[in-house]
Amino acid sequence: MRMLAAMVVMLLTTPLELQAAETTLGTCAASVGAWEFIEGGRAVIARDGDKYHALWLTTFVNTGGATEREGVAAQCSCQDASNKLVWKCRVAYSFEQSQVGTEQTFEWTVNGGTLNSWFIAPDGTRSATAMRRPR
Repeated sequence: MRMLAAMVVMLLTTPLELQAAETTLGTCAASVGAWEFIEGGRAVIARDGDKYHALWLTTFVNTGGATEREGVAAQCSCQDASNKLVWKCRVAYSFEQSQVGTEQTFEWTVNGGTLNSWFIAPDGTRSATAMRRPR
């Protein structure tokens, strides 16, 4: 938990290279900042050159129907692709030790004030999660 707290402090104190007025919604650069999961939880994304640091804390319902908590810190790259953003992340810290060091891929689209994120499993299947800017 101390490591997670240290990473949150690092992410929140990392200077952001772009001002909000310099970005447009739906770009990798515009993804920097705080997000909340519609179903509960928070995420923070910071930019350092062409790399991004992401931290998310949330809960999800597993395939057995039980609620599990998830906490991940990752270093990511982001690519603006047609009609979506493609995020490739390497997990540096996770509540689930087996995730540390793994690569995760996400696709994002922005629809109004809602960001839709899909985790892309190695077999290509998608699991959807909606996020929005906190009010």
